[in-house]
Amino acid sequence: MDFFFFSFFGTCVSKMLKSGRLGRWKLLLILVLTVALRESKQASSISFLRPFTPCGPCVCNGTVADCSNRELRYPAPEELPDNLTRLSLYNNSIFNLSPRVFARFTSLEWLDLSNNTLFENIIPVDAFSGLNRLRKLNLSNNWLTLDGDYSAKGPFDSLTSLQRLDLSNNSLEKVGPLLFRALNSTLNWLDLSGNNITYEGESKWPIQYLNNLTYLDLSHNNLKNLSRGLFKQGLQTLNLSYNSIPLSDEAYPEDTFEDLKDSLTELQIKANCNGSDASNSTALLHYPDKALSLFYNLQVLCMDGLPYQSFGSGFQNLTSLIKLDLSGKWGGFCYIIMLSNNTFQNLGNSLRTLDLSLCNISNIDAGTFSPLGDSLRVLDLSYNVGLGFDTLGEAVYGLQGSVLKELYIDSIVEPFSMCVKVSKRNTRYFSNTSLEFISAKNNRLEVFCQGALNNMPHTLSRVSLYGNRLGFGSYFKDFENLVGLTELEVDGHAFAFHIPVRYPVDDVEGCNTQEGVNAQCQLGVRRHSSPNTHIWTTQGHKNEHEQSESWELQELMRSKELTFKLPPNLKTFKSRWNQLYYRLEEITFDPNNSLVHLELCSNLLTTWTGPMRGLNQLENLNLENNLGYVFGIRFFHDFKSVKNLNLAQNYMRGVVGDDEKGLFCGPLDRLEYFNLSSNYLSFLPRQIFRGLINLRFLNLSHNDIVTFNVNITHMANLSTLDLSFNNIKYLSLEIMNHLNNIAERIEVHLDLTFNPLACTCEHMDFLTWVEQSKVVLPSSEHYTCLMSDGNYHPMTDIFQVIDQLESSCIDTLGILVGAVSCAFCLLVAVLSALVYRYRWKLRYLYYASRLAYRRLQTCDNDNDDFEFDAFVSYSSEDNDFVHGELLEELETRAGLRLNVHNRDFIPGRPIPSNIVSAVQSSRRTLVVLSRELVRSEWCHYEMQMATMEAAHTGRDVLLFLLYEDVPSQQLPRDVMYNLQSSTYITFPGTRAEPSLVRDFWARLAQAIRQ
Repeated sequence: MDFFFFSFFGTCVSKMLKSGRLGRWKLLLILVLTVALRESKQASSISFLRPFTPCGPCVCNGTVADCSNRELRYPAPEELPDNLTRLSLYNNSIFNLSPRVFARFTSLEWLDLSNNTLFENIIPVDAFSGLNRLRKLNLSNNWLTLDGDYSAKGPFDSLTSLQRLDLSNNSLEKVGPLLFRALNSTLNWLDLSGNNITYEGESKWPIQYLNNLTYLDLSHNNLKNLSRGLFKQGLQTLNLSYNSIPLSDEAYPEDTFEDLKDSLTELQIKANCNGSDASNSTALLHYPDKALSLFYNLQVLCMDGLPYQSFGSGFQNLTSLIKLDLSGKWGGFCYIIMLSNNTFQNLGNSLRTLDLSLCNISNIDAGTFSPLGDSLRVLDLSYNVGLGFDTLGEAVYGLQGSVLKELYIDSIVEPFSMCVKVSKRNTRYFSNTSLEFISAKNNRLEVFCQGALNNMPHTLSRVSLYGNRLGFGSYFKDFENLVGLTELEVDGHAFAFHIPVRYPVDDVEGCNTQEGVNAQCQLGVRRHSSPNTHIWTTQGHKNEHEQSESWELQELMRSKELTFKLPPNLKTFKSRWNQLYYRLEEITFDPNNSLVHLELCSNLLTTWTGPMRGLNQLENLNLENNLGYVFGIRFFHDFKSVKNLNLAQNYMRGVVGDDEKGLFCGPLDRLEYFNLSSNYLSFLPRQIFRGLINLRFLNLSHNDIVTFNVNITHMANLSTLDLSFNNIKYLSLEIMNHLNNIAERIEVHLDLTFNPLACTCEHMDFLTWVEQSKVVLPSSEHYTCLMSDGNYHPMTDIFQVIDQLESSCIDTLGILVGAVSCAFCLLVAVLSALVYRYRWKLRYLYYASRLAYRRLQTCDNDNDDFEFDAFVSYSSEDNDFVHGELLEELETRAGLRLNVHNRDFIPGRPIPSNIVSAVQSSRRTLVVLSRELVRSEWCHYEMQMATMEAAHTGRDVLLFLLYEDVPSQQLPRDVMYNLQSSTYITFPGTRAEPSLVRDFWARLAQAIRQ
């Protein structure tokens, strides 16, 4: 319903904007109020229609008034119109109601006084006089006791049309029998939960007089016993949960519900037992089947689960029971411990849903669920941490041939268990079931033994394994046998764990057992690692794991290329927050698959080089938040069917900025949705989106784009362009014209919020376009004006900005341009003459001051607290020179502290993080320039980080040691620039004269210290 509401709302507003009948300054206020009111969950929420007007401290719209959250002390401001039908006074400071305070609102149908400070008997008997049409009254969350003498007249006697009354969360204790006497024929919904109501067996009960009541909530009170006559015939829903009525025949006499036997459809009596009841005497607690046997029409029963108890013969009469909830969740008590073969033998064939979650179940007999096989469709055994997969496997025996469709087995092992696996024996009975959905979340599951998945029924279509620890294993070969599977979720944990409060069960011996486990199950697991992660990541560096792998093992892993087979009908696969640390290099999938939706977001997939073959039907690909920074330009060339691509929150600045020909995205000609937000983009080549002819939605928000001069003229259906949170100052004429052309056919949305838009005479055409274009832009509240003087000002009203610019630019523009041009030319001429006249003196002063500044900086830097004197950037092929001569001369003899990556990098930390830390903690970065270093990507990264450190701190960081003579044509531009703009030192060679070598090392040590 909300979808259609907002669709209609958006269409109307868009048309009004285009026709000029609705000012943009009003649009934001309308949107905010409408969305807030539609989304609010409070009963006080009121969906206002436009237009709306203030009425005193409230907001009114016709016959509706919202006075919530105003800190009011008086409930009826004089400014409110008399013809109100709905009035919300939610969350104020009203503590008193005067007589006839609402009398003038004779048409009022809905009144909310919840979350105020009404206390005790503060409501006068005639407080609601005149409200003959009131149908709903909310007095919840106050301090009312309502225990006065209402023998003559009560506070609700005037409400002759009241149908719904909420008195929950007050201080009611002893409710007088005449409190609701005037509501006996109208009230059908009553909430008395969250009070302290008690009942004495012989006292009169006000509920007895409510002949039309269908819903009654008495949960969270202090009821201790029940008797016949408490509830009137016709009641359909009764909630007695969270009281003190233990499950026994004494607390529930046989005739307790005699008057409700034909009408009641839902009964909730959960959380009436507690741990002390069960531990003191289990014989006194049992399911009151005699009292419940009257309910032929009962459909939902929620109660506590008792230890070692079966459901008595009285439950055979519950022939309409659809759902039985014994769960210990939400404060309920369930301590069943064991389910035997006769536990459910008296439950009828109508039961469809059985909730046994959080019931401390550790043992289930094989035939326990056999009596329910013809009707049970949903079974929940979650949060029974002592159950385990071995016991579960035996319990499924009784579900063979059943109609069970959904099985929930979340958290059925001890938290922090080790080596959890599912064997073929555990699943041997599943093949004879009709299961369609299995949820096995948070079970610390690490592996399926080979063959275990082959026992899954062909009807199984959806599986959720969220929060497990599954890694690569031989069980992957069984995927092709899951012919019915269409959706598989193996997400990790999106949120952090709480600190453990107890030690886990010691089950480490399970890691070594061989019972029921074949060799594949023992050896087939490698947790979140890949053969490719043990290969050189770049030419210059290895990580700690790579150094420990032997060359032979790397070659063996590299030589065996696998073809992964997916379940043939699998359409959706999700593996998010799983800490997957793989290199997306050459991967082949069997093309006989139906995968359409693939989500691998929030992992550690940092390298995307491809190719990934075989996913020919993939339409939705999500690689968001993977810290990706190494990309192959042709990675997406095998994803030609993709329509939705999410690459947000990666580091794609390099591959996008260098793609002048549009090769990276070129093959994605079917793409409709493209998200490149939060990728540190600063420059977009003009043809970067060359092949995206079907694109409809492009998100480039949260980057650092300064100029958006991209060719989008081929995107004929582009309807949404999100450029928010960038540094864009204006759009080119080409882009504005193209968006206008599209807007003639379809509605186009452009988001430029949180950009410093140029509010200058030069870009008046852009601002005018923003004002007059049919393209829909968000409210101007979140725009910033970059003024001609370089200052930033919030753009509160674009119309006002344009008017100011028009008045200041038109008359003086030509004069200003001419004057500035002349002044500039004159200034340039004078400065040029002066510079030429004193060129040698200026050159001398520049270098003299620069030398003095560096000497001063050197003195300051002597006091800097650097952990290392230099970080050595070198290629691993120059390892002998660095670890031989260089470390010997500079560390041993010169006493310097050097940072060398394969010695001083912190194991386990990402390589980029180690590099940045090394540059920042070292006085200088010493680059050992050689042919191999020029070819190393990581060494280029180190130089870039050192350059950024120099720009950020203002100190000299880079120092070049020319170890080899590298031809200038082989040097990258950035290296050539650094060599030309800074001095460097050349290694004399091992055969040079000893004095020359000693002088070289001394000068190098001195340069590092400076």
